[in-house]
Amino acid sequence: SMVLRDDERMLSFDEARRHGVITPMSLNDRCGGRPNKVRTTRFTLLTWLPKSLIDQFKRVANIYFLFIACLVVWPWSPKNWKSKIFPFAAVLLWTALKDLYEDMRRKRDDDAENSQRCWRLKRGEADGEDLE
Repeated sequence: SMVLRDDERMLSFDEARRHGVITPMSLNDRCGGRPNKVRTTRFTLLTWLPKSLIDQFKRVANIYFLFIACLVVWPWSPKNWKSKIFPFAAVLLWTALKDLYEDMRRKRDDDAENSQRCWRLKRGEADGEDLE
């Protein structure tokens, strides 16, 4: 018998008895009987802005512009801070809003995928049951 980690599952099909076996058996008790729910979204409403900003500052160009923005806030800077900070903040906000929009589209696609009809194999039966 194969030992599975907590996050692993195995579906095997017994040709002789013509039925599927799910290991571990308690798998379908999780998540209200929907253990195979697809989720490709990256954010929740609470994590959207922090995660989006973290992803944006992985780019070298954004780190450079952050450095420039920090320099222009000092009184000895020859440039007006508003001319550097506002455009930089606008670009960060625009990109964060774009990330949110793309994530909302992913959620819509996930919901469509998760609500599709499927066949469920019942133990000991040769034919599946059509479910929603």
